[in-house]
Amino acid sequence: MAKSVERSSTAPAGNKGENEILSFSSPHTVQTLDQIPIPLLKLLVVLGPTLQCTSQLIDILMWRTSQPRQSVLMVLLWIMSCLWTWQLLAFGLPMLVLYKLGRDWLSVKTSKSRREAMEKARAEQRQRREEKIKRDRYHDEEDDEVTRLQQQKEEEDELISRKIRPEGQVSLDDTLQDLAVVNSFIDHVVLNLKRVWIHLDGSKSDTVISVLSILLYTWPIWIVLNWMLGAHMILAIVGTVLLISPSPWFNTIVFAMRRNIILKHVLAATWAYGVALITTTLGHFSWPQKSVKKRTLVKNWLYSVLSRAKSEKSRALQVIETDADSDASTGKRNEMIFQFEVFENQRWWLGVNWTTNMMPSERSPWTDNQLKPIPAKEEFQLPESTVKTSTHTVNNEIIKRTTNKVWSWADGDWWVDMTGELAGKIDHNGWEYGNNAWKQMSGLPGIQTFTRRRRWCRRARLVEREIDQVETKKDA
Repeated sequence: MAKSVERSSTAPAGNKGENEILSFSSPHTVQTLDQIPIPLLKLLVVLGPTLQCTSQLIDILMWRTSQPRQSVLMVLLWIMSCLWTWQLLAFGLPMLVLYKLGRDWLSVKTSKSRREAMEKARAEQRQRREEKIKRDRYHDEEDDEVTRLQQQKEEEDELISRKIRPEGQVSLDDTLQDLAVVNSFIDHVVLNLKRVWIHLDGSKSDTVISVLSILLYTWPIWIVLNWMLGAHMILAIVGTVLLISPSPWFNTIVFAMRRNIILKHVLAATWAYGVALITTTLGHFSWPQKSVKKRTLVKNWLYSVLSRAKSEKSRALQVIETDADSDASTGKRNEMIFQFEVFENQRWWLGVNWTTNMMPSERSPWTDNQLKPIPAKEEFQLPESTVKTSTHTVNNEIIKRTTNKVWSWADGDWWVDMTGELAGKIDHNGWEYGNNAWKQMSGLPGIQTFTRRRRWCRRARLVEREIDQVETKKDA
């Protein structure tokens, strides 16, 4: 099987059919190839060029290429497509067609002239070798044999150098590597979307106050910018910021701004006064205002805003400094979001109503989805942070890698999963009722319901950071 794989990888480019579709080269062992189903293997080979182009585009978007001007060109193309949309559609697409035709015609002409020049140079080289052999006929047989072997080796090298890999052919190794790049980019996008989604959770009062305080400042500015610049310019600016955000110099600028003392205090004060204004205003409308004078009411409101802003500013400064210190450590940082789910179980007893007292042979008051007993949600603890150190040597350098894994809660508290309320699977409190054997579950309690359970959820964040320390290896 390994030989057939290697043989198909050198199939001529002009052969159409099964050999061209299945052609690939791979240093993997036969056992590894056998683990991949044949339909999936064919799909990977067919999608190889597409995945390669996608991987190259991702490298350009993430500023990981050796030529940063490609990423800069991508930003400029985005700005042009936003500002001059109809011009690009009217003239850009026909110009692309003309460019493709002209490039193919020019490549044929130039390759033909280069091929003729190479054949002429090879003919002259062979003629010089033949003349040299004729002049050196008086050499002995050993020298003739050496000359003959040298000439044969040069001809073999010449033939080897003329072997050309068919254009567009991508090996299976390249495809798997490109697929890993695409998966990593998808995980990066999904993780950022989850971060935004978590910060827009309206069921948490702290989240609502934070979002409203941000909108208090950004919404008027956003309306003015849209009115003055227009939709095309807004799209160009927003897209440009997103495209340059992965660049190293953008991260350096953001890091420097976050370490600036004046800017930190300005951001903290802005955030604090926004939160204070929102919270005190919401509380202000719930006060009984008939028996209180307006001057006293405004004075109390201003005092509440200032006192709340002072406390919020100190907390905001602490958060900003913590984030800045965590970003100051160099190394690779990975972040994942997990959702923990626990079940609260209760049984109905005559004269006692619903209680956590269970029969000796049944489940515990708190279990996981596998019915294994766990502590109550108030006592549920995240895994402890771990620090692991490994050392390896590369190019006479000792690299000491420290891997730090830290768990933290992404949600402020546990929340009841109300997914099945509309379908009638749970009641308005999230309870799911069953019979004496915890079966025939339903959202409506009845005469034969003696058990019930509900699911509590809470999301947690796992941050893994790798820090490398390079030391020069001392010679003995």
